[in-house]
Amino acid sequence: MTPWGLAGIERWFLRLGAFVLPLAYWWDTYDRYVISKLLLARVLVLGLLVLFVIRVMVTGSLTIKRTTLDLPLLAFVGSAFVSTLFAYNQNVAVFGTYSRYDGFLTILIYAALFWLSVQTLNFPSPSGGGQGGGVGEARVLMRVLLASGYLVALIAILQSVTDSATQGVLVPAFGTLGQKNVLGAFLAMLIPLAYRELVEADSWSRRIIALNATTIIGVALILSLSRSAWLGTAVVAVVLIVGGYRPTLQLGLACLAVVLVAGLILGGLRVGAGVHAEQKVDELANSGDRPALWRDTLTLTASRPVFGYGPDNFGLVFPRFQTTYLGRQQWDKAHAESLQVAATQGLVGLAAYVLVLAAFVRAFWKGRHREGAVAIFAAWVAYQVTLQLNFSALAASLPFWIFAAAAMASWTPTLPSPASGQAKKWIAGIMIAALSALAVVATVFPYLADSRLNVAVRADIEGRVDAARTAAAEARDFAPRESVYAVEMGNIAFEHSDWDLAAKAYHDAVLLGTYNPLVYRNLALADLKLGRSAEARAAAEKAVELDRFDPANRALLAQFGSRP
Repeated sequence: MTPWGLAGIERWFLRLGAFVLPLAYWWDTYDRYVISKLLLARVLVLGLLVLFVIRVMVTGSLTIKRTTLDLPLLAFVGSAFVSTLFAYNQNVAVFGTYSRYDGFLTILIYAALFWLSVQTLNFPSPSGGGQGGGVGEARVLMRVLLASGYLVALIAILQSVTDSATQGVLVPAFGTLGQKNVLGAFLAMLIPLAYRELVEADSWSRRIIALNATTIIGVALILSLSRSAWLGTAVVAVVLIVGGYRPTLQLGLACLAVVLVAGLILGGLRVGAGVHAEQKVDELANSGDRPALWRDTLTLTASRPVFGYGPDNFGLVFPRFQTTYLGRQQWDKAHAESLQVAATQGLVGLAAYVLVLAAFVRAFWKGRHREGAVAIFAAWVAYQVTLQLNFSALAASLPFWIFAAAAMASWTPTLPSPASGQAKKWIAGIMIAALSALAVVATVFPYLADSRLNVAVRADIEGRVDAARTAAAEARDFAPRESVYAVEMGNIAFEHSDWDLAAKAYHDAVLLGTYNPLVYRNLALADLKLGRSAEARAAAEKAVELDRFDPANRALLAQFGSRP
C-alpha cells in the first residue's frame, strides 16, 4: 500500500472515531455513558498510533508535524505526571475515580489524541494555499463532529421530552453524554461551527442543511438548562460580531427557528403532558453552591500549593476543607476548571494550563485571517467559558481535543518537517505487536469488568446471592485497580453478614481510593462485628471526615465515646 493510501486510512479512521465517540452508549455495562467513550478513545488512540507506525515503516522515514501547542501541552502532561508522583492517592491519580476516569492516563489520552489527530492532517502553507488540502481536511473533520453533534442533539431532545412527559417535570437534556453540563459544553462548541456553515453556504440545499443543524443543536442546548453553556454561547456571539460576523438574515432565521422549535416543545409538554417548568426556572435563577465550593477549594489549594493533591484526588480531600453544607451529593470536582487544575496539579500545573490556553490564542492570532478562523476560535471560546464554570468531563473533552487538532491545522502556517534517520522495520513490528496487546488489556478487560458489575448489581437486587458474588468477584479480577468493584464485593458480603469478607473488600477499596463515606461506615460496622474496635473507630472517623454533615456518620462515631 502506498503512503498516500495509508494516510487516507488514518484520516477516515479518525473521522469514524470523531463521529462515534459522542454517540457511544452501552446497555450491558453499569456505567453506560462514560466508560464506553473512554474505551473507544483508547481504541482510537492505539489504532491511530498503529497506523502511524505502519506509515513510518512503509516510508522508511519519520515525519513529525508540530504545532504551537506541542510544548505547552507537554508541560501540562509533565505537570500531571509530577503531581501523580506526589499524589494523596497514587492509584486514583493514575487511573481516576469511577465514572470520571480523570487520572493521569486520561490526561495522556487527551494529549495523544490531539497529537495523533494532528499527524493525520496536512497543514496549510505559509501563503495560505494549502499543502495537500490541510484546511479542507480540518473542515471535513469539523463537519464530522457537527454531524455527530446533530445526532447527539436529536437524541437529547427526545430524551428530555420523553423523561419530562413521564415524570411531569422538565427534565434537562443530556442524551448520550450523560449529564446536562457535559452536553452543554459539547453543543456550545458546535454552535459557531454550525453558524459558519450557514453563513458560508452557497446553495439552498446547503443552507437548509446548515439551518437544520443549527436549529436542532440550539434547541438541545436550550433544553440542557446548562447556564454555563448558555453563557459560553453568549460570549460566542460577541466574538463573532467583533471578528467580523455581522448579524445576517441567516442568523435571524436560525434564532427564530430555535425559539419556535424550543417554544413548541415546551408548550407541547406543558399542555399535552402537564409538565411544569417553574421549579426549574427558579433553580436557574439561583447561584447555587458554587461560590462556597470555590472558596473552600482555594483553601484546599493553599494547603498543598506546588504540585497539588494529584489528578482526580479532589473528592478524597475536599471534605476536610468544606466549611458549608453543600447538599447530600459528594463533591469530587471544583466546578471551575482553573481551580480544579490548581487543586490537583498545584500552581505548577496551573501555570502549564495557562500556557496551553495562551498557545491556542497565539495560534489563532497568527492565523486569524485564514478562512473560518474566527468561527473556529469562537467554538474554542465557547468550550473554555463553559469549562471555567464546570470541569473537563471525558464525554465532551475527547471530541474537543479532536476539534483542537483541526483548529491548529486551520490556523497554523507551519509545514511539517521530517526527522533525521531511517525507521527500523523490526522495531516498528515490535511496537505494533505491543500496541495490539495493550489494546486488549486497556479495552477488553475494563469492559468485561463493568459488564460483570452490571450483572452483579442486578443479581443482588433479584436475590440471587451466589450469582451476584461470582459476578462481583469476576469484575474485581478484570479490573483490580478500580475501587468500585471492591466496594460491590463488600456490599454483597455486608448484606449477608459475611463480616470478614466485607471488611477485607472495603479495606481494599479504601487503599485503592474512594470518597464514599458509606464505605467507611460499613467498614466500621464490619470491624465492630469482628471485635476490632480500634480499626472500627478509625473507619468511623474517616466517614465523618468525608461527610461530617451526615448525622448517621456522627452517631456511629459517638458510639465510641471520646478518646482517653
